Amino acid sequence: MATEINKRLERARKLLEKNKLESAIEEYQAALAIEPNNAEVLQALGDLYSRQNQTTQALRYYGLLFDRCYEMGETNRAIILYQRYLKSAPQPPERVLRYATLLQKQERRDEAIEEYSTAAESFQAQGNRADAFRCWERLALLDPDNPERHLKLAEAGEALGQIEVAARAYFRAAQLEQASGHLDRALEHFAQANRLLPNERSLCLFYAEALLRKGEAAQAVALLEPFADGELDAQFQLVFGEALLRTGELDRARPLLEAYYRARGGSFEKLFQLAEAYLAAGRTAPGLEVLKNLKQELFSRKRQNEWIAEFDRIAEQFPNSLPLAEFGAQVFNELNREGKYFDFLARLFDLRLREGNVTGACDALDRLVDIDLYDHGHQQRLAALEGQAEPEFLGRIRSRLAQVSRSGATSAARVEPAGMTSTAPPGGEAERSGTLEDLIVQAEIFLQYGLGDKAVERLERIAQLFPDEEKRNERLRHLYEAANWWPAGSRRAPVAIPTASRDIRAANDRAETLRDLAKISEINQLIYRQGTPKAVLSAAVNEVGKYLRAARCLAVVGPPGQPPQVAAEFCAPGMEPSPPAQVVRLLARFEQTAPDALGGMTLEATVAPGLREIGLETALAVQLTDKETHTPAGLVIVGHAAPRVWQANEIYFLQAVGDQMLLSVQHTRLRTLLRTLAVADERTGLLSRSSYYDCLLNEAGRARLQGTPLALVLLQMDQGKEIARRQGEGVLERCFEPVAQKLQAAVRQNDLTVKYTAWSLAFILPDTNLANARTLAEKLRTIGAGMRPLGDQRPVTFSAAVVEAVARPDFENEDVVTDVINRAEFALEEARARGGNTVVALPSPVV
Repeated sequence: MATEINKRLERARKLLEKNKLESAIEEYQAALAIEPNNAEVLQALGDLYSRQNQTTQALRYYGLLFDRCYEMGETNRAIILYQRYLKSAPQPPERVLRYATLLQKQERRDEAIEEYSTAAESFQAQGNRADAFRCWERLALLDPDNPERHLKLAEAGEALGQIEVAARAYFRAAQLEQASGHLDRALEHFAQANRLLPNERSLCLFYAEALLRKGEAAQAVALLEPFADGELDAQFQLVFGEALLRTGELDRARPLLEAYYRARGGSFEKLFQLAEAYLAAGRTAPGLEVLKNLKQELFSRKRQNEWIAEFDRIAEQFPNSLPLAEFGAQVFNELNREGKYFDFLARLFDLRLREGNVTGACDALDRLVDIDLYDHGHQQRLAALEGQAEPEFLGRIRSRLAQVSRSGATSAARVEPAGMTSTAPPGGEAERSGTLEDLIVQAEIFLQYGLGDKAVERLERIAQLFPDEEKRNERLRHLYEAANWWPAGSRRAPVAIPTASRDIRAANDRAETLRDLAKISEINQLIYRQGTPKAVLSAAVNEVGKYLRAARCLAVVGPPGQPPQVAAEFCAPGMEPSPPAQVVRLLARFEQTAPDALGGMTLEATVAPGLREIGLETALAVQLTDKETHTPAGLVIVGHAAPRVWQANEIYFLQAVGDQMLLSVQHTRLRTLLRTLAVADERTGLLSRSSYYDCLLNEAGRARLQGTPLALVLLQMDQGKEIARRQGEGVLERCFEPVAQKLQAAVRQNDLTVKYTAWSLAFILPDTNLANARTLAEKLRTIGAGMRPLGDQRPVTFSAAVVEAVARPDFENEDVVTDVINRAEFALEEARARGGNTVVALPSPVV
């Protein structure tokens, strides 16, 4: 046969030399009949027909040659053929699919997406839903952040009865829409996924979270109720607890929220809201009990300022609650916070007197006078007690207050060298010195605790009672300088401090600053755990919006003057997402606004009426800057529906969160690029074994930087080696493909799945400790054992090795990765030695 082929080819070449094209074609066709896949013959026939302008025939042979190159694994030649001869003409969808697969192998992602889309549409038009479904699967893997890809996959999967795949695709589309701020569309897709898998707990949990964002708490409760009995998952407890809280089922919400915060810690935001809800419902006793428990918990964690800030906010909302005022006075007395203690005692005086508890009011007044003898409200309180309190008590309080009045009112005139007159307190030198010492000490304490206004009040009193005392008293001069206040007519004028600097100092002195720093740290940990830029922005704006109690919070990443590359928006309950056109105008307006000394940019609705179109009266923005190029890279904007004055600490808070958000976006883009470049198996979309070490190295460095755990799970099909030996690795890979896809769908988006061998997978689990990794390994093993990849009823079993990375002080990142790889291999060998169908979790060595 080979001799005959060679003769035909030789004759054809000679005919070509004589320019006898038709005869040469006949010879080539005769050779092709003998050997249909001969590449030389197919190429020659395509070229000859092309020379004769017989395009249809030429395309036929070029297409056959492309198919032959694809089957033989000649990737580069196949791609060149397709681009040179076939791409300009319509091709069968099977061939387009092959071309797309080759492009994916060469990591030409955008071109592969285009060809997969063309093939999918063609298959759909032909009614070939199975192959269209394959195309949509690959598109979803190549373009994972595009919700439209997942919707197409879901629709195709549902039509084919692939219920689990369709539900997962609807679910992923919902997550992407939610991250983009399109909550209504996200809820629609969550509902579609829930319709297909109504008993899938994790899906219902995410659906319920979205419903809570929409304000549909009752529907969220109904969705999670079937899973509530005995549920110990912390995230479930938080979501279900919040849903119950919003629907008024406070007693059911309380144990869930308390269990969540005991396990996870965090800001305890929902428990404060629970206490607030109890108080609003008139149930003061359980509300105070929650606040007391929170005080004990946060104080044990050295987070007193957070509790105080939240308690102050709640106390302001319920100024007429006597038990709350009594509790506040007790707490601040224990903490020796005289300013707060004084405020709550003043509230106690008013509330007790209003209720007719004159004895309690007198007790409050007695303590108020002990704390601050000079407060201007004492006379009013005395007047309110006239005719109700014991005359002896009133006389005693008046006597104590009169000492201060006499020291200022009966001062004697004194002639100064320049002829000026002033007043001085009478009495002996001891009395005069004692009063001055008391006032100086009080002013020093007020300055120490950042109560500048109170300190100035005391200094004004000193200047009134003891004119020109600073000339003789060095301690008083230093006090004036520390407060940046000097008496009128003094030769030493206050130093002019810029408004921005004054705001910074005031903000730093307040307890809110410490609370801001704690929240910044919490938000940083949250955003660095997100898997996509959209998820990073969405997490950031939601946390900032809730923390600042804003009506809207918007974050965009991208150079000015261009459409945002990524954007996300937080909307308070009852607010609709901003129209894109309004967002563009708002960005343009801020880009033209000059920042103040702190870097903040503010707009008011009086000068920017466009704010009112999105329900805002005022907005604050900070600019994000690329740290490498030093060019603008985005904005973070927060707005309120009512007029307000923006504080310096809010600008600092917004800038700090925005900077970390931008770094996290850049980090996630690099991780996505790594995953895209490392894809080797178009069937499963898994990372290649060659990327295993690099991925571990990258995650180990991130874990060390953030102080979070990192775990590794190796999962192996026990029967894999035997199947490969009897039927070959090709058969094994086809059998293992659906198993790998289902297992990959069972892990988080941040987790990395690597095709370790033809019958095993490696799961790199950021932010996961050994116990949680073992739980996941058991889950994966159960999922795998429930499948029948061999095409019959023969079950398969799986073994898993679980280890946690250990960052020793003397280890570099490479040492950490080498250690965790070796221990994982050892654990897998141990699982094989035990006969398989088990999980071996190696405890971390003692550092």
